[in-house]
Amino acid sequence: MLIVIFSIGSLPAHAGDLIVAIRDTNGAPVRDAIVTVKLANGEPNTQASPLDKLSINQKDTTYHPFVSLISAGTPVQFVNSDQWGHHVYSFSKAKRFDITVPANTSSKSVTFEKPGIVVIGCNIHDRMLAYIFVNGEGQPAKSDKMGITRFLGLPAGTYSLSAWHPSLRSKRKQPPIDVSIGQEGETTKEITLKLKRPAKKKRKPYKY
Repeated sequence: MLIVIFSIGSLPAHAGDLIVAIRDTNGAPVRDAIVTVKLANGEPNTQASPLDKLSINQKDTTYHPFVSLISAGTPVQFVNSDQWGHHVYSFSKAKRFDITVPANTSSKSVTFEKPGIVVIGCNIHDRMLAYIFVNGEGQPAKSDKMGITRFLGLPAGTYSLSAWHPSLRSKRKQPPIDVSIGQEGETTKEITLKLKRPAKKKRKPYKY
């Protein structure tokens, strides 16, 4: 189980800045969580333009980075730094594809047009796993190794905050929470979210 602590004022911040600190049940930082803020009154946030290109490396039979954050429309290239081939694929609703990437080569770019969460695997090496969070609305940020995300220069108002992490339960979504930013006399706000891992299924005893 993960505990996500939304914190304004626990770290240095000035008016209009939102600092989100993410911790586990032992108080340790949680990296690779995606926190998204958007105005609760329905007004659109300024959207980031698609990146020119994102590269995901395959080294030591592992995807680097484990979680990537991009805007819809960003092309992604898969770089194979291993001495053996990989077969990159996804059956995710937001993007379905499969490409082979021979040793020490790079793939053609795959463009992620639709927002959503894309789970990346390898048909040759089952343990290889990565995630691409394709943003469609709001302003997202990924937690760093200290478990911190920062939203700087937000206009005063009420924002809807939502969080996602690969360890979340089946639908991988956390219900949004409203947070007021820049209110007079309000400098500190802490909200705790419990993000549960999927429950383990009980195995039935084998009948001889």
